[in-house]
Amino acid sequence: MAITWTNLERLRKLTRLSIICKGILSPADAELAIKYGANGIIVSNHGSRVIDTTASAIECLKDIINVVDGRAEGKVCLITISSMFLILKNLQEVFVDTAIRTGTDVLKALALGARAVFIGRPILYGLCCGGQNGVRRVLDILKKELTYDMACCGLTSIDQINEDILYKYA
Repeated sequence: MAITWTNLERLRKLTRLSIICKGILSPADAELAIKYGANGIIVSNHGSRVIDTTASAIECLKDIINVVDGRAEGKVCLITISSMFLILKNLQEVFVDTAIRTGTDVLKALALGARAVFIGRPILYGLCCGGQNGVRRVLDILKKELTYDMACCGLTSIDQINEDILYKYA
């Protein structure tokens, strides 16, 4: 049985907790997610594991950001699942995952308007290779890459990241 938007609507009536919809790739679905009660959206193609020819999350991100423009404030870089619900504050937020592998990927996603990024495989690789210390090392590398890339763009704060740092093809 497929999950429908009415399932989200029913869930919204059952809880005051934040509800985040993952797998949104179109502006139309972003609008529906907001309409039916989602507090957040994760732009994701699930690592292309569902349909391998689907659009990439980064390609879809800006159009979805435009749909929820003005409903979210500020930027958060790396967050954990446990703190995510404290950050939402009942605003519609847009997050992104899928193919976030480097600090540069984080910078581009934030520049396109994502509130935060979710990182899967690099964390898993760190865990497999080095356990807890491996995860720490991966996060440290991502932080250093992001800090370096921001410095190369003349930025000293995540709040300064915006679309102006991205090259636009004619």
